[in-house]
Amino acid sequence: GSLERPEVVAAMHAASGFFVQYDELAFGVGRRLADLTGAEWGMVSAGCAAGMKHVTAACVTGGNPEKLIRIPDLTGFDKTEVVIPTGSRNAYDHSIRNIGVKIINVSTPEELDRALSTRTAMIYLTANDEVGADEPFSLESIAAMAKPLNIPILVDAAAEDLTIPNVHLARGATIVAYSGGKALCGPQCAGLLLGKKDLLMSAWQAS
Repeated sequence: GSLERPEVVAAMHAASGFFVQYDELAFGVGRRLADLTGAEWGMVSAGCAAGMKHVTAACVTGGNPEKLIRIPDLTGFDKTEVVIPTGSRNAYDHSIRNIGVKIINVSTPEELDRALSTRTAMIYLTANDEVGADEPFSLESIAAMAKPLNIPILVDAAAEDLTIPNVHLARGATIVAYSGGKALCGPQCAGLLLGKKDLLMSAWQAS
């Protein structure tokens, strides 16, 4: 965790004086984050790991509220698998696993290609596992395999600086997740998600 900037503390204090309707607030925040970052939409979650969990739920349920309340029992669901490169496995991927999905580990582009199927809910990748665009296992290469199959890619950039325009979205990520309390110097209990509007609207519903 890092120190909150004075502007953050002042904004939190100012906001504490008003009642809000959370869905209205979330919609306004999503639109404002899109304006500020150039992403299609944005969402604030209760930490980066929470945001990752909600995105996974959105990918598994497709925004279907009847499926949402059945998590983590995914019996009969179409999308039940998340593909993760071995180098991206970490303690925080528990937030993905506790949705009930089956994790498919892959170590090469060939293994990734074989792992992708109609059961794949999403691909999870940590930002520090990304390689150059000309490498065979780059985000661009993974996106080239995933997009024809309509498989979302979640990039975990928790401790990274936010770039505008967003480098991960530009390289092919569907959603990128940040910690609010690390490089952004925001509230420790916050996370930031940027990317596709329909998926983030479903993630908000899951939250």
